[in-house]
Amino acid sequence: MAAVTMRSRCVTPSGGMGHPLGKASRRRRQHQQGQGQSRPLALTFCDVDFDRGSRAHGRGVAPAPPEGWVIGRAGLVHAEWNGAELRVTGQELIEGPRPASRLINALHGKRLVIGHGILTADFRAAAMVTDVPDSLLKRTVDTLAFAHRIRGKRYPTGCGLDALAKANLRDPRAKPAHPSSAPGLRPGGGMHGMSPERGDNDPREDALTVARLWQTMVTTQALSWGAGNPSWTHYHGNTRPGTPAGAAALADENIAELTGQQRQIEAVEWAQRVRFEGRVMRPTNTDSVAAMLALHSAKDLPAPQQVRELADALQEAGKIPPGHLDSEDLLTAVQCLGPRQNIDVRERILNGKKLTKLLRENLAIYLWEVTHPEWMKVFWETRKLARTTAIGELRLSHLKLEQRKIRGRVLNVFD
Repeated sequence: MAAVTMRSRCVTPSGGMGHPLGKASRRRRQHQQGQGQSRPLALTFCDVDFDRGSRAHGRGVAPAPPEGWVIGRAGLVHAEWNGAELRVTGQELIEGPRPASRLINALHGKRLVIGHGILTADFRAAAMVTDVPDSLLKRTVDTLAFAHRIRGKRYPTGCGLDALAKANLRDPRAKPAHPSSAPGLRPGGGMHGMSPERGDNDPREDALTVARLWQTMVTTQALSWGAGNPSWTHYHGNTRPGTPAGAAALADENIAELTGQQRQIEAVEWAQRVRFEGRVMRPTNTDSVAAMLALHSAKDLPAPQQVRELADALQEAGKIPPGHLDSEDLLTAVQCLGPRQNIDVRERILNGKKLTKLLRENLAIYLWEVTHPEWMKVFWETRKLARTTAIGELRLSHLKLEQRKIRGRVLNVFD
């Protein structure tokens, strides 16, 4: 791929009273920004798409925390920073089988890894099906957690990638800000009241947006965030204005954090925060369900033998394709359950207990879905088409009938 260069804006450093910085201060700032280094700073910018997100389990059901999400694919943008320009050196699209472990493997090495929500969501989901090594966390920067801390308020209002792109880049993000319900509602779940469709934007586009945002923060030594959305209140019968937009200058230690000279506090305390608080950003609300799931991550569990026995039975009956399913495949099926059932299955795996009939039935259905990605892709594409065309609605009705038959045959294996 031809290299793409994004030139930084020129910034003239100045100190108090309008005088230029001293030689020592100038050298220190140049070192933090990567200037004067013998080698350019190697970075990888990351964005993850989820097959199942916070509201993957239907309307009226509590949103799942990131520990209950399923990674679908990831986009990586590799770059080098010499202190004056950010030069893109390559791109990767990770999709297909076992995307979580392939993502972690792709981030192996010494590059500084930067993502918007990479600590607050992406790694939390990945850790439920594969190991996230400490060596990776040590060189990871989450621009969402960074912006939330710089803003200094309880919640990260106006710190989403969409808002930061508008505030700092003056350029709208390609991917719509609000998702539709994630694919894979529980059997019998409804589709009404879901938020608008996000489309099929390549995650590498968002990774490139993160790269541009990072470059802007480092070169301008400032961060702007967006305003909060107005909220309706029945006390006055109208909307209450959202929190105002704002901006802040970035100190030397902030630049050092962005360039990997100083570790991000959220990365240092990542495991402790997710396992005992169910959150990464402070101060936000703690989440006991997220913490309980995090305490049953992939590295905390033995081999999921109960789920493997289900898979073996389905393979022997010819309901899912033959071939080896590793622990990541089996735990991905567990991730498709609601958070409470997810915890239940993981506790049974940990303690060597049998699965209940309900858990066996739900897992059998999700094992079929995990091992038939092409069929599921057609199903969700047809569902999208059914929203706007009559032929799509007709095709969807046929697929739903076929889906009921498939589920019936799968469940018959265990009757």
